[in-house]
Amino acid sequence: MTLQQIKAIFEKYADEEKGKRDAKYMRNLFPHYGVRAGQRDELFKPLWEAKNKPIDWQFVADCWNEPMREMQYIAVWYLHTRKTQLDRADIPRIKEIAQKKQWWDTIDGLCTLFGDLAQREASVTQVMLDWSKDEDFWIRRIAIQHQLYLKSKTDTELLAKIIENNLGEKERSSPSSDGKNQEQNRAFFINKGIGWALREYAKTDPIWVRQFVDNNRNNMAKLSIREATKHINKGETK
Repeated sequence: MTLQQIKAIFEKYADEEKGKRDAKYMRNLFPHYGVRAGQRDELFKPLWEAKNKPIDWQFVADCWNEPMREMQYIAVWYLHTRKTQLDRADIPRIKEIAQKKQWWDTIDGLCTLFGDLAQREASVTQVMLDWSKDEDFWIRRIAIQHQLYLKSKTDTELLAKIIENNLGEKERSSPSSDGKNQEQNRAFFINKGIGWALREYAKTDPIWVRQFVDNNRNNMAKLSIREATKHINKGETK
């Protein structure tokens, strides 16, 4: 499917009211067609099924340059369907798109690409350590969350180091109302990301997560602690 074919399908099935609601949910940072994930999966099956074709990086860049937010979702999912073709040389390309039109939806969509890649290429571990100290807090969030859902394959030593590199962000309970206060956004999304990474791994090894939280409690934001321990002992961190 070409870029123009994808846009034509979106325009045909666009829902103005849903689009307004979706845009509002995303702090009105991006316009939306109002075509939700399940419907996108059905409409763009031919794109997902062509998994054996080489990655078209120009297509990814073109999708990212489109104003409608769902076009970035197409690019993210396109990369996921071809994730086994990714190698270390592709990391700069992914970082380049990750630094454009940034918000949690696309950042979180990209992060697990690196967890999969790290399983195949050990050198990605150092890249994630470097990213955990990046000036761009969204890149740091990718590093924090890149091992989500790896369960027993999680490199806990790496997870601990990356989180420790990001402790101490000033406490924030929520992102800015319009998404533009980067000071507030940084603290919230880093602290939330730490909590999410730990909470997910707690499903595999709650003892490790409990020990990590106990050892770092004085430096961890309450938001991170609350999220990390949510399913370990409910109510303790309220």
